[in-house]
Amino acid sequence: MNNRQTENEKITACYERLSRDDELQGDSNSIINQRATWRITPPPTDMSRIGRDYLQTGFYTEVMFRERGVRFIAIGNGVDSADKSSSEFAPFLNIMNEWYLRDCSRKQCAAYQARGKAGKPTTNHAIYGYKKDPADKHHWLIDEEAAAVVKKIFHLSMNGKGTSEIAAILRDERIERPSYYMGVRGQGTRKTDNDPNRRYDWSGTTVGGIISKPEYMGHTVNFRSYKESYKDKQAIKRPPEEWTIFENTHEAIVDKELGSLPNRSEKRSNVPTRLALPIL
Repeated sequence: MNNRQTENEKITACYERLSRDDELQGDSNSIINQRATWRITPPPTDMSRIGRDYLQTGFYTEVMFRERGVRFIAIGNGVDSADKSSSEFAPFLNIMNEWYLRDCSRKQCAAYQARGKAGKPTTNHAIYGYKKDPADKHHWLIDEEAAAVVKKIFHLSMNGKGTSEIAAILRDERIERPSYYMGVRGQGTRKTDNDPNRRYDWSGTTVGGIISKPEYMGHTVNFRSYKESYKDKQAIKRPPEEWTIFENTHEAIVDKELGSLPNRSEKRSNVPTRLALPIL
């Protein structure tokens, strides 16, 4: 609290969310309308904006907000914590919001399973060495620059180099590590991982991860992990023998003979020590 503030002054928290339908339109109508609403009055539009987990949302609105003197208003649902009668239906709204989220998750899971069992990649991004085909988002094309590095890694491994040795060679040759290479190009899951101080920061684990991927032999690998519940943040990894692998779905970067070589990791490495996997 600064010198100009008094104990009676209110602090308003503003939450704005960009709809996926509008995410490609920059400062979309969704955001503009939300900001316009906040200029008039500070509450969320409905209960789902505060959360869709009915237990956590109920704790916030029924316990924590009251204890801390926070007035909660949801315009669309007519809920105002200052009016006790308006909050009677709030628990049911929270349950319905969670049911909606659960139903969406069930439909997404069914679509994910159908796509994976049809041999289409279940990942949203192509791995290092590949890029998505503009004509078919389920098909991968070779990224020649990154593929050359992948080939180099496999050949060094074939010549007896361990993963840490290979990482040191790549660092010395100032070759960009995968996450940085893809991040600065707006690819992959780590688009903000472009710290120039770690541009060439290869590790044995990264090298081992590349050597262990059947995708570089032209195969699609699905269902490497799963979640017990749609609420879980952390996925559970499946053992390699439970992966679903489809052969020859895209152009290979390395041939099967080279790709099936044992992964020459250091003894203390946590990277799997074999690459040859069953083809389902």
